[in-house]
Amino acid sequence: MICFLHGAAGHYGDWSDIIDEIPSHAASSFNLYDIVDLSIDEAAQRINNSHESGGILIGYSMGGRLALHCLLADNSPWDKAIIISAHTGLSSIKDKEIRKKIDYKWSLLAESNFDLFLNNWDKQNVFSDSMPINRDYTQLNIASQISTSFKNWSLSNQKYLNPFLPNIRIPVCWVVGEKDPKFVEIGKTATTLIPNSELIISQSSGHRVPWDDQKFTLNTIKSFIK
Repeated sequence: MICFLHGAAGHYGDWSDIIDEIPSHAASSFNLYDIVDLSIDEAAQRINNSHESGGILIGYSMGGRLALHCLLADNSPWDKAIIISAHTGLSSIKDKEIRKKIDYKWSLLAESNFDLFLNNWDKQNVFSDSMPINRDYTQLNIASQISTSFKNWSLSNQKYLNPFLPNIRIPVCWVVGEKDPKFVEIGKTATTLIPNSELIISQSSGHRVPWDDQKFTLNTIKSFIK
């Protein structure tokens, strides 16, 4: 079984085109908003409990952060993992305080004016070399849950994971886009800390690697899960 975790302000349906291309493996996308009232560690435990041992976990951005917590939890059932464009956490209290205020503003905007929230979200510098994810479904009906995710799963609430990454012993493929330099550096550091890991860089992608270069993403997944 392959389990996909979506990104912040995303939707479990974002993975559907990729899932459709790997029919030889049972795959599904976890709706993270079903557990958004939980803390990051509690959410990781819940994700782990919902899957049998021997699976492959794939997480993008916020989903990648949650995936790392899943791998580090005592009840981790995963045999392999692919982490895409994920942050490993903030080490300074000052940076966490700044991020908490930023994410709280995102939370308020998602609750009060969701269209403006989505418009501003896609205009962030981190997405400057990525196209918006093409969706034929609305996220308006989960605006409240998205708002909650920015409070409960803010990067400010995440552990600084670098000291714990050496405890991940399963094979990990860390994927980043070359046009996303901040996360390239995070990936380089993470893969020096995780014993059985490799860094794969998409030359044509920004932060949204799976949608910037779906062919590359599919080839990477298929090669890694063999």
